[in-house]
Amino acid sequence: MRIVILNTNSFGGNYEYSRCIANEYVKHTDVTSCVVLIPENADNREDTVFKKVLISDILKTDSVLLRKVYFIYRSIVNPINVYRYLKNQPASTVLFNDYEQITSILWVPLFKRLKRKHTFAVILHDPDRDNYFPFKWLSAYTMHAVMRIMDIAFYHGYLPDKKYYTFNIPKVEIPHGLYVHETFDTDLYNLLVKRKGVSHLMGVIGNIRDEKNYTLLIESLLDLPNAILVIAGSPSNSDVPIHVYKKQIEQLGLEHQVIWIEKRLSDDEIQSVILACDLILLYYKHSFTSQSGILNLIAPHKKKLIVSDGTSALTRTVDTFKIGVVVPISKESFVHSVLNLFDETNKDEHIVMWDNYLAYASWKSNVDTVLAHVNAFSHKNEIV
Repeated sequence: MRIVILNTNSFGGNYEYSRCIANEYVKHTDVTSCVVLIPENADNREDTVFKKVLISDILKTDSVLLRKVYFIYRSIVNPINVYRYLKNQPASTVLFNDYEQITSILWVPLFKRLKRKHTFAVILHDPDRDNYFPFKWLSAYTMHAVMRIMDIAFYHGYLPDKKYYTFNIPKVEIPHGLYVHETFDTDLYNLLVKRKGVSHLMGVIGNIRDEKNYTLLIESLLDLPNAILVIAGSPSNSDVPIHVYKKQIEQLGLEHQVIWIEKRLSDDEIQSVILACDLILLYYKHSFTSQSGILNLIAPHKKKLIVSDGTSALTRTVDTFKIGVVVPISKESFVHSVLNLFDETNKDEHIVMWDNYLAYASWKSNVDTVLAHVNAFSHKNEIV
């Protein structure tokens, strides 16, 4: 079986996910070849796996308007490039790890021609696509177009009841997989440890976006004088109100309790922040419905964890395996939970639960499940 993985971004969670599953597919006895289609500016560490078919996903300009125009341009050009590539390839299973949703009404009719030869499967990292565009109807319409050409859908933990998921195709839950990184930035780690001193360090890691409840977390510091909050990551887009968060910190006089690391973190830097933290916060707003890649970054470290009480795949996973504390979204509930976790009497209660999760959430399990269902689908079509 040949595997082609489509990944439209050159960084971030989906990029790392594509890299990890590709490494696992390459090792599988049922897979003859595996290729990941990525942007031309990506840092392709695995030359034999990555193929730069897509145009750059980064435009070096400060103009918000130009970046938005380029985003639309890229969303049109990339599917054409992928179509040309797939048209000349032998029969393959194409995994849509990421895709240009906004222009799906344009490229889906084109890709239909490829279904005579290829099997299309989508990985729904964020299964609730209603909030992707300014207009909810546009999000639903474009997602409906994407699902129309899929043969199989894979998801992590939770698939919402949406009209665009009513197509009669297999919908299969798969584990996310674990991110294991052996090295870390010792200078950053030592800096954070020195900065926190005898206080407790709480971390919000990854792309900075409003869904992560920064306003509530910052205000909570008033009731947590022995806690320091580290916010580490780069803005997910130009609309993230970082200036509002920083102004709130200044107005509340909490500069000594917040550490800003506003940049795209390297793998070593992410590991340093995780290692230095006593508690990781995945305290999303209710609009967040997907799984979190950060969960699978911290899993090998078995850190204490707080997640918000919602309908997300993340919350369901944490609650199922009891690897963290699920907390309602309110300042009072959050503060109470933090103080309880910092209580030394329950220091190691969470570690055994992490062991159970680690046994479940492997890349091998992910790939084995996907291949089993793809094989079953192919066999069914052969019989028909």
